Amino acid sequence: MKITGCIIIPLSIFAMPTVADTNTVIQDVNTTTEESAAEQIDDSGDTIIVRSAPTSQTMGTQVINAAQIARYPTGNGTITELLKHNPNVRFANNTDSSNNPGEIAPENVSFHGEKFYNNNFMIDGLSNNNTVNPGNKNGDLSDDPDGYSPIDLPSGGTQSFWINSELVDKLEVFDSNVAAKYGDFTGGVVDARLKDANLERASGRVSWRSTRDSWTRYHIDESKRESFEEATSQANQPKFTKNFYSVSVNQPLNDSAGLIFSYNRQESKIPMYHSNLDMWTNQERISETYLLKGTWFADNGDIFRMTGMYAPHKSTYYKVDVKNGGFTNNGGGYRANLEWEHFAPWGKITSLAGYQFEQNKIEQEASTYQSWYHFNNSRNFTSDAITWGSTSGSSTQLGYLGGYGTFGTDKTTTTLKQDAEFTPFSALGITHQLDAGWQTDLYQARYRRFGDAALSRGVATIDTSVVCQAGDDFCIDGEQYFKSRTVYPARTVEGNYTNYALYLQDSMLYKRLEVTPGVRLQYDDFLKNLTVAPRFATSLDVFGDRSTRLFGGANRYYGQNLLTYKLRSGISANIVQTRTDANSPWVGDTTKYSTYDYDISDLKTPYSDELSLGISQRLMDTVWTVKWVNRKGRDQFGRDRYTDTNGNNYYILTNSAKTEGNTWSLTAQPISPYHFAVADISWELGASIVKNKSSSQTYYDQSTSDENMVIFNGKLMEKGEMDALDFNTPWTAFINVNTFFPAVNLNWSQNLGYTAGYSGYSISTVACPGDNSACGSYEGSASLYEKTKYKDYITYDWRFAWSQPTFQNQSIELTLDVLNVLDNVIEATQTTGSTSKTVTYKTGRQFWFGVAYNW
Repeated sequence: MKITGCIIIPLSIFAMPTVADTNTVIQDVNTTTEESAAEQIDDSGDTIIVRSAPTSQTMGTQVINAAQIARYPTGNGTITELLKHNPNVRFANNTDSSNNPGEIAPENVSFHGEKFYNNNFMIDGLSNNNTVNPGNKNGDLSDDPDGYSPIDLPSGGTQSFWINSELVDKLEVFDSNVAAKYGDFTGGVVDARLKDANLERASGRVSWRSTRDSWTRYHIDESKRESFEEATSQANQPKFTKNFYSVSVNQPLNDSAGLIFSYNRQESKIPMYHSNLDMWTNQERISETYLLKGTWFADNGDIFRMTGMYAPHKSTYYKVDVKNGGFTNNGGGYRANLEWEHFAPWGKITSLAGYQFEQNKIEQEASTYQSWYHFNNSRNFTSDAITWGSTSGSSTQLGYLGGYGTFGTDKTTTTLKQDAEFTPFSALGITHQLDAGWQTDLYQARYRRFGDAALSRGVATIDTSVVCQAGDDFCIDGEQYFKSRTVYPARTVEGNYTNYALYLQDSMLYKRLEVTPGVRLQYDDFLKNLTVAPRFATSLDVFGDRSTRLFGGANRYYGQNLLTYKLRSGISANIVQTRTDANSPWVGDTTKYSTYDYDISDLKTPYSDELSLGISQRLMDTVWTVKWVNRKGRDQFGRDRYTDTNGNNYYILTNSAKTEGNTWSLTAQPISPYHFAVADISWELGASIVKNKSSSQTYYDQSTSDENMVIFNGKLMEKGEMDALDFNTPWTAFINVNTFFPAVNLNWSQNLGYTAGYSGYSISTVACPGDNSACGSYEGSASLYEKTKYKDYITYDWRFAWSQPTFQNQSIELTLDVLNVLDNVIEATQTTGSTSKTVTYKTGRQFWFGVAYNW
C-alpha cells in the first residue's frame, strides 16, 4: 500500500462564523472523516490519509477564505478589519473615529481582555509582529505621531507590514484552545496565508477603489466643530482623498509550476492648514506591497513555495506652523521565504526558512531647529529672513524653523522552522494523531540617529551688526543669533537575541471522547527564561452522531519579548553647548539625559492562563456554538523607576501588570447556502458578552498606581481592581447575510450589528469619608469615576458587487461599499476637562466605489 498524501481538514466551520461560498455547497466536514482519521482509496489505488484537526481546537478557530473576504463590506481592507466578524475580538474605542477618516494604518484589537500588542500576527506562518515598540503612544492613533520629539522611538504599530486583505487566500484566527504549534502571544493568533499561483490558466486583475470627504458624513462634537473644520491638527481631517490600486498577474509555467505577481497601493491625501503661516500642506499616507510568489508541485507529491515581498509604508506629517517642519515616517520592509511540504508514509513535514528586514525611520526636512524672532517691537526689530510668525502676539512673534534630523529603528529576523504532522495510528483502542515541531528565530534590532541634531535654547540675541560664520545654522547675518543650543549626537544602540521553541501535541480519540494534550517549550537568550506552556483541550461527541459536542480546555500562552526599553537606553542623551558671541566656538561636551533615562531589568516572560468551556449543537442544517473563555494575564509588562548610586533616574520594565477577561460568545451558521429560484443566501451570526479587568498599568509605558483608592461604579476599590476602560465594549451582536443573484451576477452582502453604548467617565478627587457615601470607613483621598452611559447603537453596512462578462474568461466588476448605511450617530470616546467634556464620534455614512477588470 502506497501513501501519497496527507490532507488536513479544518473543522472550524463548526466553531466560528464563516460564510459558505455562494457558488459552492460546503458539505459537513464530519461526514468526510471516520473518527480521527480514515483511509481513502482513489481511482489509481493509492491510499490517502485524511487527518482532521482536533474538534476542541477548531472551536477556537475562525477561517475566512478569499471568497468571503471579497464579499465583506470593506473600508481600508486591513487584516484586522476582517476581525470585526469575530465575536471574541474587541477593537479600540476610537476605531473608525470621525475625526481622522483619512488614516490607513491597521486597527488595534484585543482578544479576551489581553493587551492589543500581545497578539501574534503572521504572514504565511512567519512573524509579522513589531517587537520594537508595539504599544507606542498606548495605541492612540490620534496622538502626535513619532517625529514630534527628537527622542521618540519610532514604531509602525503592532504589525510590521500593512498588507491588504486582497492578497490573502485564507485568514486563520485562533482565540482559544490554541494548538501547541503557536507561541509568542497572550492574546490571539492571526495567520494570513497569501494567494498561490493558479495552474489552470493565465489570469489577472486590475482594480481601483476610492472614497473621500465628500462621500463621508462627519459627526463632530459641536464644541469642537469650528476647530475641526479649520484642519489645523494632523488628527483633525475634514478633508481627505483615498485611492487604492491593485494589479495581479497569474502565470502558469507548466502543469506543475506557476508564478503570481501582485502590486497593491493604498494612498491617502489629507490637507492640513497652518493658520499662523496661512499655508496648506498635504499630509500623505501610502502603503504598498510588491509580491512575487512561485509554487511548484513536484512529481513525488512535494510542494515548494518561494515568496518575495517588499511592503513599505510611509506617512508624511507637518509640525504645526513650523517652516520646513515636514517629516516622513517610513515603515515596513522586505522578506523572502522558502517553504517545502514533504509527504511520506509516516505523514507530512513542512520546512520553512525566511528572512525579514523591517524598519521605522523618521526623516525630517532639516537636522537643526530654531525659534527665531519674527519681530520684537520692544527692540524695534523686524526680521527680513523670518517672514512668518509661528506664534500669535502683538508685541513679539517667533518663527519656528526646521526639524530633528534622521533617526529610526530597524530589525532583521531569520527564521528556521519545521512542523511535522504524523499519520494517525491506533494503540490499545486509542487513535493517536501526533504533531511536533521546532522553530528558531534570530533577531537583530537597533536604534540609530544618523547624524547630530541641534535645537536652539532660550531666545535669540538680536544684533543687527552680527556677521555669521560659514554654515552656521544658528545665526542670521545682520539680524540675530543663538548663544545656546542642545545637541543630540549621532548614536547607535543594538539589541539582539535568539528565540528557540519546541512543541509536541497528541490528539487522542477513544470512542466519543477526544483529548488533546500538548506542550510548548521556549527559550530566548535576552530574558534568559525557559518557559513551559502546557496545552490541553478535550471534546465529547455526546450521542455519537456528531450533533452535540461538549468541549473545553486549560492552556497557558507565553508572550513575546519587547526590545523597547533596550533600544531607548540613552535615547535622550544630549549635550548643552554655549558660546559668547556668533564668532566664538561652541563650548560644552558633557552628556546629559532627560529626568528619566531607560534601562533593562531582570524580567519574567508574560503569560496568560486560559480556561474554556462550550457546546456545539447541530440544529437541522445549522450549527450553533456557545463558548466561555476566561483569561488571566500575569507577569505583564509595566513600568517602574529607580535611582542608581550616582543619582541617575531610570525607567525600567517590570512584571507588575495583570489582566483578566471573561468572554461568553454565541455563533451560528448554516452548513451550506440556501438555494432559491432567484438567489442563493448564506448567513452567519455572532454575539458576545465580555467583562475585562486591567491593573492600573494598562500598557508598558505606564507606572503602577494599583493601590490608589478609587470610587468606580459606586464602589470603593483599589485602582488595580477596576474594569478595563478600553477594548471593553460590554456586549455585541451581529448577523451577516450574503445574497447572490446569479441571473444578474450581483452579490449583496449585509452586515447588521448591535453594540452596547460607550461608557465615559469624568474623574475628580474626593476626600473620604465625608465627600462620598461609598467611602465607608476609609479615610484619605480617592479618585471618583462618574459614569456617563451613551446609547446602544446599530451599525448597518452594505457591499454590492456586480460582475459583467465581456468575452471569453474576461469580466468587468463594479463594487459599492456603504458603511453605516443609516448614518447613525455613535459615541466613541470622551475627554474630560476641568469644566467640560468632549465626545468623539464614529464616522457617519461613507461610500466606497470600486472598479476592476478580470481576465
